[in-house]
Amino acid sequence: MANRTGKAAGSIHGTNPQYLVEKIIRTRIYESKYWKEECFGLTAEFLVDKATELRLAIY
Repeated sequence: MANRTGKAAGSIHGTNPQYLVEKIIRTRIYESKYWKEECFGLTAEFLVDKATELRLAIY
């Protein structure tokens, strides 16, 4: 499953970082068309590229 946090990722406040967002919000994000088309299965490397694209699109 691509929505899992990587094993090498550190914990924040002693928990998995994705659990800092409530389950209902997380579920809505994972079910959104944007997530499925643009973000599903991103690796750390491609996540940085995606964030850069979004930042450049704003300006």
